[in-house]
Amino acid sequence: MSRLWVVERTTLLLIQLVLLLLDCEALRFPQCSSIGCGYCGTRRMKAECDTFCQGKCPHLYSSKTSTSANGKQPMYPNETKRVTRAEVNSNFMACCQSLDPPVPESCLRVCTLDNTPRQFKDIAFRRPKCPMKHLQRMLLCAARDRDLTGCCMKDHALDNNLSHCMQFCYPANDQLWDPRFYGKARFLKCVDKLPLFNQCYYEAWVS
Repeated sequence: MSRLWVVERTTLLLIQLVLLLLDCEALRFPQCSSIGCGYCGTRRMKAECDTFCQGKCPHLYSSKTSTSANGKQPMYPNETKRVTRAEVNSNFMACCQSLDPPVPESCLRVCTLDNTPRQFKDIAFRRPKCPMKHLQRMLLCAARDRDLTGCCMKDHALDNNLSHCMQFCYPANDQLWDPRFYGKARFLKCVDKLPLFNQCYYEAWVS
């Protein structure tokens, strides 16, 4: 009986140790390449991924400490003084508001380049929800009907088996759009790359 108790006790301790190790692994900072260039302006990325940002994202890294046109507020990573992100957001919203047939009012929250992945998921899945069947037309506004695949590739937005997210880069290509895509884990992985897609949308408006 005593030996059985010792075995059970040892097994329990081993299980607890494995669970603890798994928890520690989950707390580790993810691979820099899996995060991508879009977050290179953040303090945590500078601490953990400075080499990656300098090597893979020089067009973002070099300007992340710049100031805006008024000389006070930090600029977005690739924002220029010629066309601010606020101006692009205004034009993006105007395009969405002019769509015919119009998109629901709840969907207009999509029409800004300042949404975080969490905010975008709230728009898609929390009331008042925006039906994702309207997403293609709004992304056409964001991309100005352009094929931004080259920009997405440059910013590593499609790395790590995310080629299925191409519709965010080339919304005008109807063959990329699958109505069963939304709400699936594959769609959520694309949304996690939203900051990178937004960088490309911004470049579409200023180039």
